[in-house]
Amino acid sequence: MYKFKQRTFLLLITITIALLFLHNAQKLEADTVTTSVTVGNTPPSFSGNATENPASDDTTPTDVGSDVTFEATANDPNLEDYYLIICKTNAVTATNGGAPTCDSGQWCISSSTTSGSQATCSYTVQATDTNESYDWYAFVCDSNSSSAQCSSANQGSGSSGSPFSVNHPPVFDTISNDGPKNPGEDVTWSTNASTTDPDTATTADTVKLIVCKTAGITADDCDGGASDRWCASAFVADSPSCSYTVPIPTADDTYDAYVYLVDQHYLPSTDTNQGTNNSYVVSNVNPVISNVVIDSGNDINLNESATYSATITADVTDNNGCNTTEIPTVVTSLYRSGVGYSSCDTTGEEDYDSCYPVKSCTQTSCTGAGATYSCTVDLQYHADPTDTNTQYTSENWLATVLATDDDSAQGSTESSSGVEVNSLTAMDVTSAIDYGLQTVGTNSSNLDQTTVVTATGNVGLDEQLSGTDMTDGSGHTIPVGKQHYDLSQVAYSSATALSTTDVESELNVAKTKSVGTTTTPETGDTWWGIEIPTGTVSGTYTGQDTVTAVKGEFADW
Repeated sequence: MYKFKQRTFLLLITITIALLFLHNAQKLEADTVTTSVTVGNTPPSFSGNATENPASDDTTPTDVGSDVTFEATANDPNLEDYYLIICKTNAVTATNGGAPTCDSGQWCISSSTTSGSQATCSYTVQATDTNESYDWYAFVCDSNSSSAQCSSANQGSGSSGSPFSVNHPPVFDTISNDGPKNPGEDVTWSTNASTTDPDTATTADTVKLIVCKTAGITADDCDGGASDRWCASAFVADSPSCSYTVPIPTADDTYDAYVYLVDQHYLPSTDTNQGTNNSYVVSNVNPVISNVVIDSGNDINLNESATYSATITADVTDNNGCNTTEIPTVVTSLYRSGVGYSSCDTTGEEDYDSCYPVKSCTQTSCTGAGATYSCTVDLQYHADPTDTNTQYTSENWLATVLATDDDSAQGSTESSSGVEVNSLTAMDVTSAIDYGLQTVGTNSSNLDQTTVVTATGNVGLDEQLSGTDMTDGSGHTIPVGKQHYDLSQVAYSSATALSTTDVESELNVAKTKSVGTTTTPETGDTWWGIEIPTGTVSGTYTGQDTVTAVKGEFADW
């Protein structure tokens, strides 16, 4: 058994060795074969659509001077970089080793972009691009050194696809305003029918006029907003206009007004009128006087031998403003109605009896366009009376207030109702009658003493006379009737005896008058005499005579 296993093992060894020799013999007889392949260039392709970002369409066109930007992503099968090129027609030529070119005009081309990354390029819309929209064709091209290739055209889709839209500036043809205007009126800025927008291919663009107080706009309003705006129109097809109501008060002056035109996309006009100063003028208006009142409407009672301060009040309205810079001068004239304002409106016409012209007034309040004034006029004591039983009973006293503004425009108003200057019956009289040394049983053969009555009011005067017995203080008297008086120097026996009761004497002192501003008081004399009865005890006798002023008949004034 053992021998059999040993023979088997030897046999296996022999077979294995033989096989090894056979294998080595075959390997030595093998040869090599060379392999090769040519990989062709494949053009890049769009991943999705080319787009405008943002979309440039009729709703959101690209303004002249702004960029329309194109975007696309492409993959190159050969993993080569690519260019995005936007052409005006569906025709492009690839360039070996470089950037492609459009056959009939190019909008823009990107820089070389890695496959799988987004490429962009932009075109700045020019004023010479007069169409309202332009077609575009997007291509992606590689720059293979020997066989560069481009994709077929892609025009995107929807609002972000071809064409892109162009927004042109509106035409600002004319501008004017209808000033000058008074405060409270409307000033209107107007354009003509040629002031419009050139973009009309689909729905015509509208335009808006903006008028600013200072230069500069943002979008469709003045830089400072509403506080910086005179007015603005609505968006309209053409001929925009707008108005501004000039407030009361507004000073007369020229006011800057900068005018602008924009379209509905807020694109401003580039015409020469854009931003110009179309200033407007606020006119000077006359001041208006109202509510002229003399002494609160009360009648005037003068002061004897002195002046009386009458107060005239008035309201002054000036729609350019109530301040004293706008209205530097307000004066009043006070006069008898029979004289009238036309004869009492200058200083040279002053007459203390009837006319007190051009007296200064003082402002007491000022709010908006309205001011109040107070004026003081000092009336002389002999100013003409207008109450009953006078020369001017049918008249009264009136006042006119005159305001002059800084442009010499004037307004004046007379008081709607006058006041009376009441009669002032007043006098000054000699304080004593001294008969001197007299002899018992004799009299003043001719009256030789006088009393002088001076008119110190504004009426003519008569007088009432009365007296008392004269006494020496020891019970001795000279009867009152022993004094005689007369209006001329007559004989004692012809004169009137004085009594203890008032007796009117027609003294007929004229009313004191003035010549302009010169006054000479009127006077009247009464002559006096006395008789000393027989039996009169010697001594010094005194008594009291009373002279009472009486308003004389005005025919005698």
